[in-house]
Amino acid sequence: LAVGGIGLGIALLALAALVIFVPLGLTVSPTASLVLSLVAIQGIAFPGIALLYFRRTNRSLRAFVPVSVPTLREVGIIVGAWIGALVLVVIGASLVIQLVGTEPASNAGAETAAANPEFIPVLIVLVFLLNAPGEELLFRGVIQGLLRERFGPVGAIGLATAAFAPIHITALIGSVEAALVTITILSIPSIVFGIVYELTDNLAVPTLVHG
Repeated sequence: LAVGGIGLGIALLALAALVIFVPLGLTVSPTASLVLSLVAIQGIAFPGIALLYFRRTNRSLRAFVPVSVPTLREVGIIVGAWIGALVLVVIGASLVIQLVGTEPASNAGAETAAANPEFIPVLIVLVFLLNAPGEELLFRGVIQGLLRERFGPVGAIGLATAAFAPIHITALIGSVEAALVTITILSIPSIVFGIVYELTDNLAVPTLVHG
């Protein structure tokens, strides 16, 4: 499901290039490319793969993945998990970098945002509308949910993280060693997302923490 989601997203981007941009001779700016990537991968491909899987297995995606407006308790979990994930990422990144002696790889989206700061408000909206919902639906709601049926919650969180973090390699810039460092660091917030999903059984919670 993870490979299918990223593969479908890349295929959609390639199709858009072949059908629209190349024939018309259009040049895509870095910000436009980032928007297209978010729409194709997180906005269309990830939800599409999830829907396709459940249609083929004759199961209800809506029943399988619970989503509701967060309660006051869940709002507290969202705030606490966001702070916790941020602190753990800073500490974890420092430890990993010291241990292996390699700086993490750069993220293409982050570099685009840094080079175009006026685009950041738009990017924040897109993260909450496309990036976080799309990734959390596929990796927490579907993949972690399916793994839970076979391996329990702890195994599901670990295995879903093993699928989630490496998939970001398509957005990384740098050496293989640097990419592995970044993937290791990305595993930290992924585990936090997985834990809050298990605690609340509400996909809206990890989605908001992720955003």
